[in-house]
Amino acid sequence: MFKSVLVIGHFRGIRLEVHISWLIIFVLLLTTMSAGFQNQHPGWAVTTAVITALVTALLFFASILAHELGHSLVAIHRGVLVTAITLFIFGGVAQMDRDPDKANDEFWIAIAGPIVSFVLAGAFGLLAAITSGWYQPVPVALGWLATINLLVAVFNLIPGFPLDGGRVLRAVVWKLTNDAGKANETAFASGKLVAYGLFGLAVWNMVVGNLVGGLWILLIAWFLLNMTQAQSRMYLLKERLAGVRARDLADPDVPLVTGQRPVEAWLYQDVLPSGRRAFLVSRDTAHVEGLVSLSDARRVAQAQWPETRVADIMTPADKLYHVPPGAKADEILQLLNEHGLNQIPVMENGRVSGWIDRQRLLRTIEVHLEIKR
Repeated sequence: MFKSVLVIGHFRGIRLEVHISWLIIFVLLLTTMSAGFQNQHPGWAVTTAVITALVTALLFFASILAHELGHSLVAIHRGVLVTAITLFIFGGVAQMDRDPDKANDEFWIAIAGPIVSFVLAGAFGLLAAITSGWYQPVPVALGWLATINLLVAVFNLIPGFPLDGGRVLRAVVWKLTNDAGKANETAFASGKLVAYGLFGLAVWNMVVGNLVGGLWILLIAWFLLNMTQAQSRMYLLKERLAGVRARDLADPDVPLVTGQRPVEAWLYQDVLPSGRRAFLVSRDTAHVEGLVSLSDARRVAQAQWPETRVADIMTPADKLYHVPPGAKADEILQLLNEHGLNQIPVMENGRVSGWIDRQRLLRTIEVHLEIKR
């Protein structure tokens, strides 16, 4: 199966990923820098320009990773779990399990990234000055890295959500008003304003003849606007689903199958008649062994279904995602989306009290949104 992200490592429990879209910007950056270095330094050999561009591009993305690690380490220090950092076409993003609970936490988590970029800009600038008399590609690359890190820091401090500056603005308004709702509304409005401003700048660049630059600004504006709108919808969803818990969403009729049942019998006698795509593997709700789904069965050749037991293909209980009865509706939806799940059991003290599937959750959310309009 094709994967859109490649895991490149882990750091303090944080998964480090590269999205497939990152390859686009990497190739574009490598090509542009190689040509730029050759134009600025005609005496350089082609291989010198290409190698310098390659090393510089890799250090640039390492800088973006350091920027996101700045956010992540401060978040972890302040009690917010960070599951992954993903590099993609427009930079990087740290995936946090929740928003900060306090304005001070939001401020320091947001400002940490630009601080890292400012420090890197200063460090690369100093190294460029120290190595100015060395082999020319070295100070040239370091000087470029100093400039680009400075630009990253300054751009991210623009007060438009979801940029770091927009999050800083949200933290400041939150602190001054003690109203998280007003802070969110201000941040979302600032994000839209910045996005529309960038749309205007993109059009102006294309009118004056800078077509490529205008298109890039247009893409950035589109990305910012979509991110702002998505966050705004998520905030509205959280607000309207406040108080809705897993116990309110769970179906108490939990589908069960024994581990010794042949896969063929399970599919034709349990799955097809019920229309359910997944079952808990258990004798009863107090002794859960795992979960089996249609996707598990598809990994086994059909000719082997009669001899294969459900227990042979199930996801074991110790690797099974589940939620407690008090889990919030928006948190459950986020868990399903993050891990590509279609169903999740509700469990407490090892006992299953209910079952939530994606369709049921979405239908329930839709009803809640309709009622609370």
